[in-house]
Amino acid sequence: MTERDRKYDIQIGDETWIEFISIDGRYDQAIDIDALLDGLWPLICRLETHCDAGCCGIDAFDFTCESIDTALLELDRAPLHAACAQARSAVAAAASDVFMSNTMNHITDKRVFLQLLEHLERCTAAPETGQPASQPR
Repeated sequence: MTERDRKYDIQIGDETWIEFISIDGRYDQAIDIDALLDGLWPLICRLETHCDAGCCGIDAFDFTCESIDTALLELDRAPLHAACAQARSAVAAAASDVFMSNTMNHITDKRVFLQLLEHLERCTAAPETGQPASQPR
């Protein structure tokens, strides 16, 4: 795929992406999930490095493992990992299949956001597992 083909995907590694799922015709089903991400904001805010979310939405964030590792140098990994698991459970249980985040200026399909939370959870896991953060545990 070319860069143009990846326009709406979320990059999580050099050649790794979370693929966009269309929400055409479902915008009115969107529910705000900012409150469900409460414990993750310290990490998410540090990943807003490419631009400002108010301008570029989700594209303002660098969700690569390297960027997450850098952000974790200033944060306590264990509570963030727990917050990822909690957010993933809350999002999975949410009644809607479309989510919006005013803070991240983004609207997305539930499956895409769950994949992003799973990625964040893998990246915030304790490093003693011996596996690179980019690999499923």
